[in-house]
Amino acid sequence: SQEFSTFSWPMDSPLVITGNYGELRPNHFHAGIDFSTNGKTELLVYAAAAGYVSRIKTSAVGYGKSVYVTHPNGKVTLYAHLSSYSLKIDKAMRREQFARKSFEVDFYPEPHSIKIKAGEIIALSGNSGGSTGPHLHFEIRDEKTEVPLNVLRYYKYNDKIAPVISNL
Repeated sequence: SQEFSTFSWPMDSPLVITGNYGELRPNHFHAGIDFSTNGKTELLVYAAAAGYVSRIKTSAVGYGKSVYVTHPNGKVTLYAHLSSYSLKIDKAMRREQFARKSFEVDFYPEPHSIKIKAGEIIALSGNSGGSTGPHLHFEIRDEKTEVPLNVLRYYKYNDKIAPVISNL
């Protein structure tokens, strides 16, 4: 059953999905969906719904620069492989980097200390971390279990491409 919600898309149209939820990768199942940025970086990334920044991570590997936003409906959205954060998120990240004297930082701001409005620009897309090319990795997780959910259950998306079985 579909669980359509009030989430909006995290990028402007045209939306081209290049990686699906549950897709088999060399050492894991893909936990979200990937949006093509047509080989470009620094496209606007919007908050899918109102909430607060619950985690900010900067790493040379994995998701690279990433932001987690917790929403009142018990879901968390994750935006990854970013090139930069919005001003208020970047300010919090830099403060933490200076305090820890480290570029790589993974921290959890106080709940509700960085409030986010629905549709607010929270970052610019990029190619950071373990990315193989410019794109936006986007997830929806359950807040309590942190289990990634199938993003497309929360959106109406007109998929006109039939699946191709390539392996059993």
